[in-house]
Amino acid sequence: MNEKIACLMMETYSVKMVIANASQGNFFVVCDSEFGEINLGLEDGSDYFLKKPQIDLTLGVLKNFRKICDMHGVNRTFAVANFGEADRPKNIFSFFDEVYATCGFKFAILTNEEQQSYVFSGVSNGYDIHKSLVFHINSESINIVQFNRRNLLNQATLPFGPMTLANMYSDPDNDVVRAKMEKYIKTRLDDIEWLNEPLGEEMELSCSGRAFTDITKMVRKYKKYPLKKDDAYELSFQDSDAILKQISELTLDKAKKIKGIEEPRADVFFAGLILANCIAEKVNRMKCTIIENAIQTGIFYKEIVPATLEKPLSDVLGYSLLAQNNFYDYGDAKHNEQVYNLSILLFKQLRVLHKLPRGYVKVLRIASFMHDAGKRINYENHAELAYNVIVGSDIKGTNHRDIVLAGFAASLHKGGDLQPTEWVKYKDLLIDEDIDAVRKLGVILRLAEAFDRTKKNVIVDINCDILGDSVIMKTVAEGDNSFEIQKALEAAKDFEKYFHKKLEIL
Repeated sequence: MNEKIACLMMETYSVKMVIANASQGNFFVVCDSEFGEINLGLEDGSDYFLKKPQIDLTLGVLKNFRKICDMHGVNRTFAVANFGEADRPKNIFSFFDEVYATCGFKFAILTNEEQQSYVFSGVSNGYDIHKSLVFHINSESINIVQFNRRNLLNQATLPFGPMTLANMYSDPDNDVVRAKMEKYIKTRLDDIEWLNEPLGEEMELSCSGRAFTDITKMVRKYKKYPLKKDDAYELSFQDSDAILKQISELTLDKAKKIKGIEEPRADVFFAGLILANCIAEKVNRMKCTIIENAIQTGIFYKEIVPATLEKPLSDVLGYSLLAQNNFYDYGDAKHNEQVYNLSILLFKQLRVLHKLPRGYVKVLRIASFMHDAGKRINYENHAELAYNVIVGSDIKGTNHRDIVLAGFAASLHKGGDLQPTEWVKYKDLLIDEDIDAVRKLGVILRLAEAFDRTKKNVIVDINCDILGDSVIMKTVAEGDNSFEIQKALEAAKDFEKYFHKKLEIL
C-alpha cells in the first residue's frame, strides 16, 4: 500500500513543501513540490510580535499548500520551522496554533541538533559520499556536519546566514560590504575549533541550501550546462568567484537585472556568494557537491526508511534504482534485476576484450535497471526514450556524468548507434573514451536483455571462451532457452563491430 507524505520547511522569509510517494517496502520518490515567499521578519525596534499582515500572508500561502496536499491525498504531514532564539517572534506558538486551526499543519521548531541530524541523514543516505564536510545554509543560520564512513564526527551551528549578513552590512560600495562580511564570516568559522584541523585529502565538501542552489543555477546558465539539475552538481568555486567579481562591480540595483538570480534580494544573493567563497577558503577546497533539500530529504529517510535510524544505507544507488522500479516499473522489477546480473556477468567475462575501467560498472548498473524506462512514455521506441527518462530521473548515489552515460547505453539496448547531435551536448561533461565505452556497454546490455527475453530467468549462468577471432558464449539454463539465444544472436554484428570478435552462442 502506498501513501503520500508531505514535508514543510518554514524559514523567516520562505516556506517550501515537498511531497513524496512512499510504499510499505520502505521506498519513496518525490512527486511534487511548492515554494512560497512569506515575511515573518522582525524589524529593529519592533515589539517582537508578528503583525496581522504577516500572519495573513503566511496563511494564504499555507492554504494553497493544503489544497495541493488534498489534491494528492496526503496521508501524513511533517511541518518544521527554523527560527533562532534571537529571531523568534514572541507570538510564534500562538501563530502556529492558528496555522493548525486554519490549514491543518502542525509546525514544530527544529533544534540545532535536530537540523544537524536531518542534514546528516539526507546526505549520508542520498549520496555516494563516504567522507564529507557538509555546510547547510538557511537564510539565518548555518549547520555544519562532518562524517567519516557514514559515522558522525563533528557538528556545529552558526547563528547567521545570507539574510542575516545582508541585514547586518549595507553600504553603496560593494567592496566595503564584502570586506566587512568576509572578516565577520572568517572570524566565526575560526571560532569552531575542530574546523581548524586539517581535513585530509579524502574529505569531500558538500553544500546545501538555497544560497548554493541559486549560485548553481546561475553557473549552469552561464556555462550552458546541458542538464537542468542542481542536485549532485559539482560546483567549482572558481565559477562562483567569477560571478562574485562580476556582481561586485555593479550596484545592487543593476545586479537585480542579472539573469539567473532567483533570490528576490540581490544583497542576499551577494552575501551568499561571499559566504560560499569564505567556506571554500576556510576548508581549502576548490569544488563542492551540491545537495538539494538536505533537511527535508533527511526527514523522509528517517520517517519512511526505519533502517536508517540505526545506520545510513550501505548501497545508496541500489536503493534509488529499486525505488524507481518500485514506483514506475514494478511489473518488470525481477526482469530488470536479472538483466543487471547478466550484464555484470558479461562485463566481467569480457573484460579482456572491452578493457573498460571498473568505474563503468555503475553506468551499466543504472542502464540495466532502467533499460525499459522508456516504456513509461511509449513502447514502440522505448529504447531511445530510455535515454530521456534516465537523464531526467532523480537517481541518487551517482554523479551527472554516470547518469548521462547510462542513458546513452540504455538507448542502445535494441541496437542502433549514438545520436551525434545528442552526444555533442555533453562534450564538456564526457571524455573521448566514453564513446567507445558506451557502445560496448550497449552491446552487453543488449545481450543481457535478450538472454531474459521471456522474463522467466531461464538462463542462470554464462561462460565466455575467447578462442582466436571468436567468442563462444555457453549458456547454462533451467528450461528451454532457444528463443533467448535467437534474440541474443541478433546482436552478433554489433558485437563483432565493437569487440572485434565473431560471436557464437550455445
